[in-house]
Amino acid sequence: MKQILLFLVILLTINHISFAQNRRVARGAEPGELYFTGLWYGASEPSTLRYGVYRLTENGKKLTIQYDADYYANPEQVMQPTYILADATPGVVYNKSVYYKNSYSYTQLWVSFDYGENWIFREENIGSHNYYSANFRGLIYRGWGGVFKSTDYGQSFYIEHNGGACHDCDMGLNEQELFSVGNRMLFHTLDFFRNYTTINIDTSFMYGQIMGIFPDVYRGGKEGEVYVMSPFLGAFIKLSFSDDFGQTFRHVYTCEGDECIILTDGGFKKQITFMTDREPGVFYAIWYNRVEDENPLGFHNKICIAYYRDYGETLEAYFCHDLTKDYEYEEVICDNITFLETNVVNGSSIQLQWSNLVDTSFIRGYHIYRDNTRVTNELRTNTTYLDENLPVGSYEYYIRTFYKEGCVSDSSNIVRESVELGVKRVKELEEVMVYPNPTTGELTIDNCQLSIDKVEIFDIYGRILSSHHLITSSLPHQIDISHLHSGVYFLKIETEKSIITKKIIKY
Repeated sequence: MKQILLFLVILLTINHISFAQNRRVARGAEPGELYFTGLWYGASEPSTLRYGVYRLTENGKKLTIQYDADYYANPEQVMQPTYILADATPGVVYNKSVYYKNSYSYTQLWVSFDYGENWIFREENIGSHNYYSANFRGLIYRGWGGVFKSTDYGQSFYIEHNGGACHDCDMGLNEQELFSVGNRMLFHTLDFFRNYTTINIDTSFMYGQIMGIFPDVYRGGKEGEVYVMSPFLGAFIKLSFSDDFGQTFRHVYTCEGDECIILTDGGFKKQITFMTDREPGVFYAIWYNRVEDENPLGFHNKICIAYYRDYGETLEAYFCHDLTKDYEYEEVICDNITFLETNVVNGSSIQLQWSNLVDTSFIRGYHIYRDNTRVTNELRTNTTYLDENLPVGSYEYYIRTFYKEGCVSDSSNIVRESVELGVKRVKELEEVMVYPNPTTGELTIDNCQLSIDKVEIFDIYGRILSSHHLITSSLPHQIDISHLHSGVYFLKIETEKSIITKKIIKY
């Protein structure tokens, strides 16, 4: 019975993750920083249900558990992480908690000044109240029976005006600016809805509520920028962007089917949500879901973040974090120590091989991911993998390392490879030679009949050390690496037909 209750609570939590102003995800004061709240529990002890406040940095790469509380604790005495907000003060986050007593709902406001580790109680009100914080230090609003303003981090509020607040909204860059959506319309105000403009949104950008998923709105990083998320028939979810206060939109992200949601008999098992960054052009697609996994064995809560730049043009990185109780007070993600390289073989297969920087006795094994989907059912202990018989197309790979002490690395360097070459062209690429290897300094790249456009040198962490644009097309090229320390490096060679990677050793 307890496990059934747990499952229903998790479904309820996930089902409400994207409701505006009752969000479980918030942008932090710094670019690349996110906060979110969610349930977590021990896979070996599923009864240890907890609420957590998590902090994501480096655009989702690093995750730390800042605070946790017993889910069954008395909310009048213990801060229960529920809905998260942040203003423009580094380290400051707010939590809105809602609980029920004697047939009444109560809303609490808490504030933290140390990135969510310790919390200070601010106020409690009867009823469901909305809070709004955004782009100014110490500034937070409360909306219920008027708009109330605080400039001291919620310590005291005073009436701002008697107008109404909003529910499905996000604060803009100005002090009283809000964007709101509803009924295929976008609302924009600069004075908390004393005055506002209404813009009808074409049905190709906003359809409406479908299966409990409501449209949502997010401000961008520059004035006039706004994003709108909407579900569509056929299990589509689309994120659209406008840089002119909603006058015109364009699609910047689309997902379909299982990428968006998974339907179960009890409700939603997984649902996508979004959050924009303080840096212009950056946004995140976020999944909070419950999966069955093996490390440790059992059902896990996981959060995955797709980090986009250039207004959706570039998928910069993809990270997943395990939220089980087994990682209490530790970073969920260990440092990555794996460098991946790939080659197309036999025209339709991709050979993966990777190297490590630590003693392999500390490693349990590896999982391989193609296009953000795991392709290995069991942990692999060797450092090679052949992905065979692939159709023509482009593929993206990375490796995750599982350690014996329990933590899991974030993704290795991401390698993109295309299957589009015939056997003859594959052989041409294999004829590109780099010598001498090992070397004490000078390298020769013999490109035979291929034109080489650029050569980049990476270290084993995937950091680019130098880039060489080559002018001549068919002569051997010399590159001097005598200035580098002794060790292992990788050459990324861009030819007229494809990209190949060569491992080299510097004495």
